[in-house]
Amino acid sequence: MAGVSAALARDVAIQAGLALCWYAALVLLMRLAGKRLAGQTTTFDLVVLISLGVVLQQTVLREGARNALVFVVAAFAAHRGLAALCARSWRVRRLVRGAPRALVVDGRVCDDALEDENLSLDELCAGLRKLGHEGPRAVRLATLEETGHISAIPFDAPADGSAVRPAGTLPSERS
Repeated sequence: MAGVSAALARDVAIQAGLALCWYAALVLLMRLAGKRLAGQTTTFDLVVLISLGVVLQQTVLREGARNALVFVVAAFAAHRGLAALCARSWRVRRLVRGAPRALVVDGRVCDDALEDENLSLDELCAGLRKLGHEGPRAVRLATLEETGHISAIPFDAPADGSAVRPAGTLPSERS
């Protein structure tokens, strides 16, 4: 009986280890793909992302319902653990998610930033239009956030920094 328990524990440990390797590989691939894959996803980007996940999963998931359960639990635990680390450490968050990047400053497009982030001017303008801005000249600052979404501050926003502070941090908002 002890031999069966040891074999079961070994099988579970192997599947959990494979799931953790799968998760680490997926995080690495997402980071290498850039923020665009997370936020400004095209149909092609989505197909690539799903394909990567499926191929990676098929290479590490062993047969059987128990292995599937171990895989899901281990991947979920790894994701929750990494999310908790990202919430507590800006260094880990920066490593995993990247940093926000200015795309427009004082109405001028930062061409190097667009190139580095694999965004076209058309994609930037579309993102700004979604936010209700006519284009780059209409915003003081447009940023590609770590989530992959574009945020923008128009020229007519208050210059006191309130547009970039989290809610509740202005003296007038505190109780």
